[in-house]
Amino acid sequence: MGQKVHPVGFRLGITRSHLSNWFIKKQTAYSKYLFEDDFLRKELLKKYNNVGFEKIEISRRIKNHIELSLYVEKPNEFAGRKIENLRKFKDEVKKMIYDYRKSKFYRTNFCNNLTNEEKNSKIIIAINIKKYSMNNACSIADFLIELLENRFSYRSALNLLLKKKLKKTYKGIKIKISGRLNGAEIARKEWIHEGRLPLQTLNADIDYAFKKAYTIYGILGVKIWIFK
Repeated sequence: MGQKVHPVGFRLGITRSHLSNWFIKKQTAYSKYLFEDDFLRKELLKKYNNVGFEKIEISRRIKNHIELSLYVEKPNEFAGRKIENLRKFKDEVKKMIYDYRKSKFYRTNFCNNLTNEEKNSKIIIAINIKKYSMNNACSIADFLIELLENRFSYRSALNLLLKKKLKKTYKGIKIKISGRLNGAEIARKEWIHEGRLPLQTLNADIDYAFKKAYTIYGILGVKIWIFK
C-alpha cells in the first residue's frame, strides 16, 4: 500500500510542510485563495519552465500581502542578480493576479462574496528566490525528461543519469519510467531500485517527484523516490 499513497501528502505535518500557508476567518474566501494559489503556480511553471522549479511556497500572513518562496535550480536564469529584473518579475506576478481576478471564472465564482474594500485593494508581493540541491527528485526528473525528449532510449538516459548526475548522498532511490518506451507498440513500466526506501515509515525523509516527458511516441511518466 505504501507505493499507492503520495509520499509527500502522507508526511504532511511530520517531515513535510504545506506549500500554501494562510489562515482565513471567512469561509467563503477559502476557495478564492485556494484557486488563486493553484492558478499562480500553474502560470509560473508554464512561463518559466526552463529554470527547474522544485516547489513554490505561498504565504499570506497579512491581508493582501503575498509572499512567494521559489526553489529553483537555475536562479540566475530566472531573475538574474539585478534588482531591476526582480522588480520586473514582481510586476509580472502582480499582473497575473490582477488579470486572474478580472477573469470570467473569478468574477462568476467569487465576486459576489467580496467586499468593495477587497475588490479595490492593492496587492503587496515579497519574493524569495532560493537555489535547491542538484541531487533532489525534481532535478533528477528534469534531467531524465530532457534526455527522453531528445530521443535517447530510456536505458541510455538511466545510464547517463547514474554516471553524470547522481551523487551517492542518499540512502535509497527508485526511478520508474512508464509509457511507450523506445516507441514500443505496447506500453510498459521499467524501473531501477537501489538501497533502502521505507515508504510506510512516516519519519523517513522521502523526496518524490512525478513529471511527464512529451516524446514523438506519446507521453512518458517519470517518477522518482529518494530516501535521504
